[in-house]
Amino acid sequence: MIKKQDWTRREFCKTFAKGGLAAGLFGFSAASCSNNRRQGFSGGRRRPPNIVQIFTDDQGVNDVGLYGSEISTPNIDSIGKEGVKFTDFYVASPSCTPSRYGLLMGRYQYRAEEPFQDALLPREPKHDNVRLADDEVTIAEVLKKSGYRTALIGKWHLGHGSIEFGPNSYGFDHFYGFLPGCIDFYKHTYEADPAWYRNKKLVEEKGYATDLFTDEAVRFIKTNKDKPFFLHLAYNAPHYGRCPDGKFLQTPPGYPNLPEKATDDRRVYTAMIENLDKGIGGVLSTLKELDLEEDTIVIFMCDNGADYRYGGSNKPYRGQKGTLWEGGIRMPCMIRWKGRIKPGQIRNQMGISLDLFPTLTRWTGATVPNRQLDGVDLNEVIIDNAPAPKRHLFFRHRSRNQTVVRDNKWKYLRDTDGTEYLFDITKDPYEKKNLIAENREQATKMKAAYKKFINSL
Repeated sequence: MIKKQDWTRREFCKTFAKGGLAAGLFGFSAASCSNNRRQGFSGGRRRPPNIVQIFTDDQGVNDVGLYGSEISTPNIDSIGKEGVKFTDFYVASPSCTPSRYGLLMGRYQYRAEEPFQDALLPREPKHDNVRLADDEVTIAEVLKKSGYRTALIGKWHLGHGSIEFGPNSYGFDHFYGFLPGCIDFYKHTYEADPAWYRNKKLVEEKGYATDLFTDEAVRFIKTNKDKPFFLHLAYNAPHYGRCPDGKFLQTPPGYPNLPEKATDDRRVYTAMIENLDKGIGGVLSTLKELDLEEDTIVIFMCDNGADYRYGGSNKPYRGQKGTLWEGGIRMPCMIRWKGRIKPGQIRNQMGISLDLFPTLTRWTGATVPNRQLDGVDLNEVIIDNAPAPKRHLFFRHRSRNQTVVRDNKWKYLRDTDGTEYLFDITKDPYEKKNLIAENREQATKMKAAYKKFINSL
């Protein structure tokens, strides 16, 4: 855990509203950053690093070339090749909403109200008025208070009932995208409902969603090149679109030999990922063109496992989206920071998306208000290949009634039907051999740790 000032959120925000404290507390100001781009901060520069955090949607571990896929993703792969690639990295949940909550808050979704523990669905009465609590603090809010320009481009999925409780209300200066879980890639609607926003205004745009998000990301980077920025680029690809006539994968422009819409079609799914990779290449090229590569941390992650019903793949891992088998929660994670992270690094240490919040605050010099974080600072793991901190990871998926505990090499899983499993996940990452019969004591300890954690919430 990282140290936090003993302030309430209200006191924290009130103090910053008066102005002037940010420079003294964090050691820089937005005004001074542009003048010190190549001096002395964190590895040779005074300017705090920019952050481009790319978060794709329903892209399985076997849908990234560097992780063994047959799909060509050279631009995505370059992030790992030029930085660090994790092999044992998790997201907070196997479904969209709680996974995004965990990443942006640095906290388990179990600390939030119950709706955030599963995917929020439009037209579900219990979901339509769900919103983040006033005391939630996103990584964007912390960075904004410390002089960063912040943007969320793409998918929000943390409340769709009102744009008043969208990204602009939780630390993001700029929002371009949609609130619900999915949209039509061309019409930008949720079924027939308009869903495309620029900040708090519904807008009409022409084009394929992935391409529009890329273009907006490039504009944001160019506009803010002289100040520190945090860009959360939450592509909706390769998640299926929510079309007026049903749920479909939607082929991007430039693939005349493929159907415009499909369901279980690996070819169309592949085209969506190739288009996504091209867009990410455009973002990376912009950083290079503006001479920002050494000033920018680039992170690539996926929000949860792929759904086999729509062409995705998590092979050779067991399970898929919506399950706590490895295929649902073990995700690609790659981080590039040229000049700080040596290229071609592999990290087999265990990590989780919750860890990015404290790691990024460490790297940027930002300070977190008095708030319980569940992630840990992975700086030494990433930079120096240090051993991972000793801890448990806890997972609970309400809709399938599954629970999981990770403890070093061990993974305990209680399945929907009550069957218990224990795997040595370092030797058996594909979860083929249940070792619980000969390791009851280990399983009992892990169940006790889970119970203690849940009771502490």
